[in-house]
Amino acid sequence: MPFSIRSAHPDECPSLRVIERDAAQRFRTVGLDAVADSDTTSEAFLRSVFAHGIVLCAAEADDAPIGFLLAGQLDHALHLYEISVSYAYGGQGIGSALLAAAEDEARRRGLSRLTLATFRDVPWNRPFYERRGFAEVLVDDWTPAFFLLQAGEELSGLPLDNRLFMRKELG
Repeated sequence: MPFSIRSAHPDECPSLRVIERDAAQRFRTVGLDAVADSDTTSEAFLRSVFAHGIVLCAAEADDAPIGFLLAGQLDHALHLYEISVSYAYGGQGIGSALLAAAEDEARRRGLSRLTLATFRDVPWNRPFYERRGFAEVLVDDWTPAFFLLQAGEELSGLPLDNRLFMRKELG
């Protein structure tokens, strides 16, 4: 299935939220129904990332979004807030292509690493990122920003015992 990676447009916020809701349904297969049922990213946050960060979109040949990536600069790194791919398009290389585009953008901005928070035991989370060169950031190496991000995750109800931060150094 052909697709392209491009910058998303702010008027696509509703479509991105639909993709996020659809992609979250995959968490039901690993017993994380609460994640599948949780609220999508707020439109206010999406608009903030459009204004101050990076919003990349994977689009089909007709330019309809099928996946997206949200990122912003944090602690001299490009921090990936989210990668979501519509459920029907999972496992087709779309997440990998979005991640590669984020790496290119980080290098273009002179940033030497990518960071993210993800689930420890979900097959398309930690193992996916490890295969692409990410490693866990141990708590002793967390920056203050990681503690703030974790507090936000706790407030949103994510199961913190199954969460971790990861980092990839860019060569």
